[in-house]
Amino acid sequence: MVTYACRAPRKHRLRASRVWDESSMILPTLVSQVLTNVCGNLVDIQPSAPRGEVMRPEIRPAIRVRPRCIPWVEGNRLTGRLLVVTFVDGGDPLTINPLTLVNRVTGDVLPEHMTGLPGVAMKLRTMDRPIIRDKIPHRPSYVAHYWSAVATL
Repeated sequence: MVTYACRAPRKHRLRASRVWDESSMILPTLVSQVLTNVCGNLVDIQPSAPRGEVMRPEIRPAIRVRPRCIPWVEGNRLTGRLLVVTFVDGGDPLTINPLTLVNRVTGDVLPEHMTGLPGVAMKLRTMDRPIIRDKIPHRPSYVAHYWSAVATL
């Protein structure tokens, strides 16, 4: 059984029997597009499946974005929590600070990072400190970031 650490209300927590719908992958896909706009082709960035472990990618550096909780939907607004995992081969792990992606006053993602997403407004922020795992020499280093995202479609 997979356990998810999510501080969402009980009705929004992930359950082993939960059937995922397509709305759960909207936020990871949008955040993946923003990160692709920032990093270009330097990093392999993909949304990841909502269940199970985040698999180590074949090509590194890589970023995988997956939902942590079922998104809250209110009209055309989505709110959810994300797990953003960055992988590298040895060396210092790749850490991402969402404050570099957003306007510090409003919290909105900067317009230059929103290319390819017409009509979408997004806010990002961190929820918890990142967890860094770089102690095992024969395994890739990774960092687990915990973000909150709000998108208005």
